Amino acid sequence: MDARIEKLFEPITIGGVEFPNRICWSAHSTHLGVDGLPSDRQVAYYEERARGGAGWIVVGGVVARAGDLWEQGFNVLSDKRAIPGFQRLTEAVHRHGSKASVQISHFGLGVPPNRPVPGPVYSPSNLPTALEGEIPKRVDEGDMEMFLDAQVKSVEVAVEGGFDGIELLWSFDTSIEQAFLSPRFNDREDEYGGSLDNRLKFPLRMIKAAREALGGRAVLGLKIVGDEMVDGGLGQEDIKQICRRIDELKLVDYFHICLGTRSNYQLMIPEMSYPAGFAAYLAAGVREVVSVPVVAVKRFDDPLLAGQVILDGEADVIAMARALIADPELPNKARVAELDTIRQCTSSNQECSRRAEEHIKLPMRCIQNPAVGFESTLGTQTLQPAEQRKRIIVIGGGPGGMRAAKVAAQRGHDVELYEAGDRLGGQVQSILQVNGRGGYESVIRYLEGEVQRRGVKVRLGEKATAEQIIAAKPDAVVVATGALPLKTGYSASTPAIKTMPGVDQDHVMTVDEVFAHPERLGQEVVLIDEFGQYEGQLTAEFIGQQGKHVTFVTRQAVAGAKVDGLSLADYATRLAEQGMTTHPNTGASAIDGHVVRATDLNGQDVEFPADTVVLSMGKLPNESLFLELSKALPEVHRVGDCVAPRMITDAIYEGNEAARAI
Repeated sequence: MDARIEKLFEPITIGGVEFPNRICWSAHSTHLGVDGLPSDRQVAYYEERARGGAGWIVVGGVVARAGDLWEQGFNVLSDKRAIPGFQRLTEAVHRHGSKASVQISHFGLGVPPNRPVPGPVYSPSNLPTALEGEIPKRVDEGDMEMFLDAQVKSVEVAVEGGFDGIELLWSFDTSIEQAFLSPRFNDREDEYGGSLDNRLKFPLRMIKAAREALGGRAVLGLKIVGDEMVDGGLGQEDIKQICRRIDELKLVDYFHICLGTRSNYQLMIPEMSYPAGFAAYLAAGVREVVSVPVVAVKRFDDPLLAGQVILDGEADVIAMARALIADPELPNKARVAELDTIRQCTSSNQECSRRAEEHIKLPMRCIQNPAVGFESTLGTQTLQPAEQRKRIIVIGGGPGGMRAAKVAAQRGHDVELYEAGDRLGGQVQSILQVNGRGGYESVIRYLEGEVQRRGVKVRLGEKATAEQIIAAKPDAVVVATGALPLKTGYSASTPAIKTMPGVDQDHVMTVDEVFAHPERLGQEVVLIDEFGQYEGQLTAEFIGQQGKHVTFVTRQAVAGAKVDGLSLADYATRLAEQGMTTHPNTGASAIDGHVVRATDLNGQDVEFPADTVVLSMGKLPNESLFLELSKALPEVHRVGDCVAPRMITDAIYEGNEAARAI
């Protein structure tokens, strides 16, 4: 066995509890709770990762008191009604030999204004965060007692709920303890402000309350930001000093060193442009000054890298979140050296993060894993062999088609996959032409590998016709022929105008044409974006990488308005570095020769000179083959953009569903 894998699966004892390996599925919000209580969907969600081999499961999205409940789908830990649900959850995790901890969050700042429970946010001072901008209530002694009481009650529920450990959250600009520690939020002049000793007083009271309530019945850990990376905030050396003091008092059994604040939001869940494991140095710094184990986190999706970080002495345990959302079986696959079968996280944040940002706080999804949140019906133990082996033809080798072929073959069917192009991957191949978007490659790598491993017969370079497929007499067909770009310039803001004047000119291109023929681009490019989705951002970045100047015109309030906020910050930075000019709240109305005519938010007419105009203004389902086959064959399914143009996630989900239905 590789020494890195061997180290990753070496047991470790923390606070008297032995964990079977060094892989921790770190806490995160799922929005699967119901009325503040654990749900059956949560139980299945966590059990799936324990079954997949993670030695340590940390349950997140849990608040200490109802007043902290700032998102639907969170659990309230101090509520004794939660005990039976937590007992079911911990029993499910323990069935597979894993240990379970729960993270306690006392939210102060950094919570959204549209929270479900009325009341103020809390902070040591009346200073807002950079993101929400809400003025908090200055914490008084009565408020401190409220937090301390919730801490003790939460510990009792956690222990009765069967948890092996408790993790206190001091990070992300959301916890009341971090607010007291950070000079950014604490300008008090009493005994709780000023010096580090004073700023530590209340956070230490919170730890001591938890430690005393536990009485040695469970592990106690602290998840703390490793460096706020904000002028006037806590730096790495400050955090090391804080951890050293807590360690000297023997108050916690481990430290989990993370990264990200509301001032650098994108570091909380870093997207694919950040190197894998880039924040491990913060854990290594703390490990130098404390005597207990240290957990490292941020973009660990490679077991070999995780094991190397431990071997190098930078950390004792590696925390993964998105990696095990994408592939719950990652640990088991790594243990038996089946690394090439791992379904690696894209780090695109398109679903796990974006859905959490929606106003209704939807349960998460995953591009790679259609079972997320539906483990009891779509998880690893639910796929049944086909009652009758059938001959299936799948048309289209994009993500949806490949997923359908893979699952159908896995169920025992005889599967043939037609792809008109010379390689599999569909539109993902275009995304991979954009520098720094390599995370999407894992979608193709995993599905193409599965298609090969499952014995699917792949016919590249063959554009299937209705006559050909009908003559083959398959038992079932899955059509995944994607969508065709619209070149009408139609905008929902001007529904009476079906075709924008000037779109028929040679220098007007669709997004598909840009990626297929970038040599046609002129120096001055005006990109008209209708929807504010990832396509516009990716296309603009690709054009900029060709050395062209992009003028981004959109009727949305901001370029990339529907991109997840974590990724959008990095997109905006990169596009600004390329020199892109943005014109939001601006609707294009005509392309008059080499001039794009538009109207801005104030009703003023504006003009943009353009050597090339690029339309990111919609697509239509490429459904003609599906419609023909449906008339002639008994069982025909369609998936992905062939149904309606949407996201990669939808194509994979529908490919999965179609294959399960046959």
